[in-house]
Amino acid sequence: MKFNKDISGFQLLSILSQADGEFTPQEGEVIVEYIRENFPLGGNFDEATAELSNLNEEEYSEHFERIAYQFMDESTEKERIEFLKFAMKLIKADEIIAREEDKMISRLFSWWGI
Repeated sequence: MKFNKDISGFQLLSILSQADGEFTPQEGEVIVEYIRENFPLGGNFDEATAELSNLNEEEYSEHFERIAYQFMDESTEKERIEFLKFAMKLIKADEIIAREEDKMISRLFSWWGI
């Protein structure tokens, strides 16, 4: 399934928030902030959340890469940089950057040429 950049961004942040095996309230706040800024009238996340909930843990990496490229195809460089600021805020939210979080954020920078 192909999503627009806002839904792809939501999924990217959701996967990043699970990378260290814990979802903290601080990470949730960053995702809510992203939603508020990118979906001023609200958005239908049913399909996006359903797709994520149906993934096995082993499928996260492949899905993460696929939606990262979808986001890139739908966004400008400025939008990608703004998104990466959210992603960095998310992985720093619990004050610990786990190795897997660092690896995933580095992949985004690399894939997007930033």
